[in-house]
Amino acid sequence: MNKLLGAAVAALLLTVPAKATILLDETGIGGTGNNVIFSSIANSGLILGRLNGQNNEVVRFLDRSAFNPDGGILSGLFSGSANGNDIKIVNTSELDITVFDSTNLTQITTTRDIFSIVGTGTLLIRATALEADGSFQDFLFSSILKSGQNGFDLKAIDGERIWDVDFRVVGGSITDFEHFRIDVAPQVAAVPLPAVGTGLPALIAGMFGLVGLHRRRKQRLLLA
Repeated sequence: MNKLLGAAVAALLLTVPAKATILLDETGIGGTGNNVIFSSIANSGLILGRLNGQNNEVVRFLDRSAFNPDGGILSGLFSGSANGNDIKIVNTSELDITVFDSTNLTQITTTRDIFSIVGTGTLLIRATALEADGSFQDFLFSSILKSGQNGFDLKAIDGERIWDVDFRVVGGSITDFEHFRIDVAPQVAAVPLPAVGTGLPALIAGMFGLVGLHRRRKQRLLLA
């Protein structure tokens, strides 16, 4: 009886998708992903880039620090331009990055995001992952920005996929964001929005603002 029970439990565990991991490497900005090049400034709070790869996917850079509390857009110094074969974004303290297919309609996931940041203060990074079972998980990191370029490499391992990436700087600002390279994962269907966790991760996540409010504002901005 115990052997049968043990076999049943083992079979059940094999059918449960493993929770994978996103890692942050701060040793440099190497890698072989597709470069994100500058495309256009959609409005004062949204910059569009495109991959220089085969499928020409669209990358949206949303300046969340440009919003009024009521959701209106502030005019500011947030701007983007081409920097050789890279995109260069300047002057923000809260940046949200999502990737869409070449039609700019269907959000897709990545497996690796490589970039550099110049700025001051403490950088908070939230990488939202899409799990194999369709659920979301937030991975939270922090780094004190040093003088000059700060290299970051977000790696999704063991089948993990990165849904989007949010940055927020406490006690400073991002004066330069560039050298952005990504590896695109297979497309995914629309899924429910992620929930905010509890404890210390929730405290860090709370510093990014209310997730639902931000995403509603982003949708209004993108549809405007």
